[in-house]
Amino acid sequence: MAAELEDRPPPITISVDGSPLVVDHRTTLGDAIRELSLRAPDGRLLDVEGGVLDARADLGKIWLNGAEAARSTPLEPDDAIVVVPGSDRTEGTRRIVERLPGRQLHNPMYTLATSRMLRVTTLGRVSGLVVEVRYEPLGGTHRPAAVALTFDDGPWPGSTRRVLRILERMHARATFFMVGYLMERYPEIVRRVEHAGMTIGTHSWVHPYRTEFVDLTPRRIATEIERPANLLQRRFGITPTLFRAPGGSYDRSVMRVAREVGMRLVQWSVDPSDYRDSTHPGAIASAVLRSVRPGSIVLLHDGGGDQSATIRALPRIIRGIRDMGLELVAIDA
Repeated sequence: MAAELEDRPPPITISVDGSPLVVDHRTTLGDAIRELSLRAPDGRLLDVEGGVLDARADLGKIWLNGAEAARSTPLEPDDAIVVVPGSDRTEGTRRIVERLPGRQLHNPMYTLATSRMLRVTTLGRVSGLVVEVRYEPLGGTHRPAAVALTFDDGPWPGSTRRVLRILERMHARATFFMVGYLMERYPEIVRRVEHAGMTIGTHSWVHPYRTEFVDLTPRRIATEIERPANLLQRRFGITPTLFRAPGGSYDRSVMRVAREVGMRLVQWSVDPSDYRDSTHPGAIASAVLRSVRPGSIVLLHDGGGDQSATIRALPRIIRGIRDMGLELVAIDA
């Protein structure tokens, strides 16, 4: 018996992912893989939004001494087994460039200027998912002899109606960016604004302000954009085409969600800060008339608090803009 034990070859030492391991001299590569439960995860092909297009796009491998080997290969002293996972990768992109007919408003809009425009759409090369839609002006811009007054944060009891009465009395059109939960609470004001011939856009569902709009979760951003648009369509029969983010906060993802529900972003070029409690009507009117130009979009407020200063300033603003030879228009996009 002693002689038999002395004649049996001793175990051998190999390495697995850099760590030494003692195995029986008769062990094969396949034996080691089974006994050690070695597995090389496959790399995935992901779409541009992180979804899986192909779970086995890059197969994982188990190498013996730096190369692939048959599972039946006997292991020898100092052999090295290395587990090589496959690599995840994201699909590439492709671009579609289209020249749009005529002159187009910009997106996002800061003014009423129009340009001949290229629409550049970036898509996932495999999935076809839209990554980005960008509008690139071609040549110069045309600025109309017109100004758009816009009102945020309504509908608001009292002040929205007062603003509307002034606009109707002075035969001026304007655009109202309304907050979803307030539209749900005051539907009669929404209908009143629509019947007066004004344009209604959306301004999120609850107007979040403690967190920048772009810093909200993607799901919350989608809800804040889609929910008021759906309410206008379902309850009032209005299909909104204009969205203004709270604080004007936007990025590519905000633009993408708005575009998916058929809306463009509207910013502004004139801001008299009329939302401040201490602002005087004369200061509001002066700030607007000092800054307004052909094509300007003016940011004012009919909701969110006491807007009496804005209301008192509004007739002077309307007269002053008309004295410049400029028309007051609603944004129709």
